[in-house]
Amino acid sequence: MTNPLVDQINLQQTSSHSYTSLWHHDWTIGPNLHGGHVAAVVQLAAQTHFATTLAAQNQPDILTLHLDFLVGCVHQTMQITVIDIKIGKVTSTIQLQVKQKDKLKAIATATSTNFSQPLGPTAKSDWALHPPTKPVPDFEKVIARKPEDNWIPSILAGEIGPFTGQLIALQPRGGFPVAGVLDSWYTYPGERIDSTYLTMMNDVMPSMSDTLLHNNGPFNGHVLFAASEAWAKENPGIPAPLTNSFREAAKATSIDMTLTLDVQYKRRLPKEGLEWVFSRIVARMLDGGRMDLNVTLCDRNMDVLCLANHTVLVVGDQRKYNGGKKGKL
Repeated sequence: MTNPLVDQINLQQTSSHSYTSLWHHDWTIGPNLHGGHVAAVVQLAAQTHFATTLAAQNQPDILTLHLDFLVGCVHQTMQITVIDIKIGKVTSTIQLQVKQKDKLKAIATATSTNFSQPLGPTAKSDWALHPPTKPVPDFEKVIARKPEDNWIPSILAGEIGPFTGQLIALQPRGGFPVAGVLDSWYTYPGERIDSTYLTMMNDVMPSMSDTLLHNNGPFNGHVLFAASEAWAKENPGIPAPLTNSFREAAKATSIDMTLTLDVQYKRRLPKEGLEWVFSRIVARMLDGGRMDLNVTLCDRNMDVLCLANHTVLVVGDQRKYNGGKKGKL
């Protein structure tokens, strides 16, 4: 299984409790690194720590991951220091500190488990996505570039977050009619999605604030869908070529800044990885620039893979894109 993301991270274990990671141009959003990729670095460091330094505990899987983004990571190598907080027979908890040139950028905690070992009872609930999503796509049609009945493919290749140019995204026909709900399917053609990719994908989405506000932000879901729909009418089945630029982003009236990210992993992914992942993003409230985001990621059987929650500030500022001087928020 090829894994360009892990190759880009290039995690190196320098001691039993220390790691370093590179950064890649594809992760950049102006002067900063995409938060989802920083989270992926932390996830891989935690996973490696549980599999090496704490291998005797036989808890190779991450159950929960919490991150506090203190200062935006920039185009520099990351140093990750691990502190073992609790070593247990069933779960263990570690703290990870992310620094760049000795400046603390993020703090995380990760709790381990072993998904192959049941710890108690299992029962099904009546939980379901509400509102219901469109039927699962015919992925063979999508790959063959034939029109799909319920989903429209697109590829967003632009200056902001170049990594999106490697993704095929499927947007539901009819767009996003329910305010605060965004559904998509994602795949990396020729690659497979593992738990490190999955962590990053908790931060891959149209801008919920741009979409709710119907503004001129570069990631307004309604604008992206309208462009995809128009393209699909003339080019059925061919992914819509979407783009963005820093010049366009400079016109944005606000930006989203994630303060905290909490991820709960629900199962171990197959060794061969996944080809497609479904994403449901929900915002309950945007009030005074403070917004919650709930993320549900599922496989092609609509089984839940992980759940995530973002605490987001929506601020009237374009510093994220223009490389201007940034202060602490």
